Amino acid sequence: MGLFDKFVGLVGDAINGAAGGQPGGGGQSGGKSDSKKEEIRNIFNSKVENGDSYTVLAGTNMVTTKKLTKEIRTFYNYLIGYKDGDDPELVLISTSNDLASVDEPVFCKKSECKKAVYLQKTGSFNISHPKLGDAPIDFSIIASAAWGSSGALVIPVSYVDEYTPFAEFFQNRFAK
Repeated sequence: MGLFDKFVGLVGDAINGAAGGQPGGGGQSGGKSDSKKEEIRNIFNSKVENGDSYTVLAGTNMVTTKKLTKEIRTFYNYLIGYKDGDDPELVLISTSNDLASVDEPVFCKKSECKKAVYLQKTGSFNISHPKLGDAPIDFSIIASAAWGSSGALVIPVSYVDEYTPFAEFFQNRFAK
């Protein structure tokens, strides 16, 4: 573990602790993130035929609803695979933050999407596809090494290096 890894862990623990979380749940870098990436890849490959032909990332979405005077936050986690081609494709797999519960994959080809846009205001990606139901799906790529108060609800992995290639793919090849 390098100095940066220790710093990220300490900062993440401090943020998480200040928010009432458990130490060790606030940051993720180095070997921990790499082992989680490997687990994500293995799960994706077990669910998707020719899974190695996709680039795989983890994503999340936080939905906030207001009930009288209280805000309720619900977190959704996704495994996201993507590949370019004549008809670029995304695969979304809904999962729990600990990867213990994994749904069946939903394959979204660009030609089948009603809408696919990057929402600059929120930094999230929005997809409307018949297989996803009536409401569009929003998600953000997990690109941070420190999760703050949501650390216990988000898949503990960092895709900071993989974020830019995905954003470029989505905005330049998949968006419509």
